[in-house]
Amino acid sequence: MPGLDDYAPAVRKVMTLFYVIDTSGSMQGSKIGQVESALEEVMQTLQEISDESDDAEIKIAVLEFSTGAKWVTSEPVSPEGYRFKSFEACGVTDMGAAFKELDKKLSRNEFLQTSAGAYPPVILLFSDGGPTDNWESGLTALQKNNWFKRAIKIAFAIGEDSDKGVLARFSGSSETVLDVKNKDQLRLMIEKASVITSVFASHSSTVDSDTDPVEISKKLAEDVVEQTNEAIGEDRTADWDESDW
Repeated sequence: MPGLDDYAPAVRKVMTLFYVIDTSGSMQGSKIGQVESALEEVMQTLQEISDESDDAEIKIAVLEFSTGAKWVTSEPVSPEGYRFKSFEACGVTDMGAAFKELDKKLSRNEFLQTSAGAYPPVILLFSDGGPTDNWESGLTALQKNNWFKRAIKIAFAIGEDSDKGVLARFSGSSETVLDVKNKDQLRLMIEKASVITSVFASHSSTVDSDTDPVEISKKLAEDVVEQTNEAIGEDRTADWDESDW
């Protein structure tokens, strides 16, 4: 009779967390710096969530866009396997190029190719401006992608110049666009969103439900805002303005 050590652990499905990051010239300074810091700080927590989940292994994929779009990760990696990236903020805002790259990789033949299968992904999009390319054609193609339809999607509108209308078209609702007014708020929101969405999406009992992904995203976005305000203090959020960048 085989002993306990002879049984292989159950193979878990993979839940991929996509970070889609605007690295155009307007993101220079504290904006891109806070994104870098947040990603570096949250990876250990994401690895712990992945290790403790019986349902899903969490992986990370990072896409940056400015003049064109390129993958920072050549394939999804574990949070502990993510190598810290110092982004260079320059160029224009080719968001449509980012949408096209996402459409290519949201496939079982690409980034969602796993032996055990994949859960619907989480996609977090960050931008502080408006698209400078033909974003509508890229988004139209992306919206036909079945993995994109099922994904949890939250967009971060960084500063007053961000195009919230475009971001809402991407995420599916104005309620899934988070208004970021402060560098501390940006870092905290990235961390809270990464953890909250990953915990939700890495449990089969929740992701296999028939609930509309946009409705799920709305609730998770609300939780992100609530936890961010609690962490930084309600008295400070009321006073934030553009000078805080």
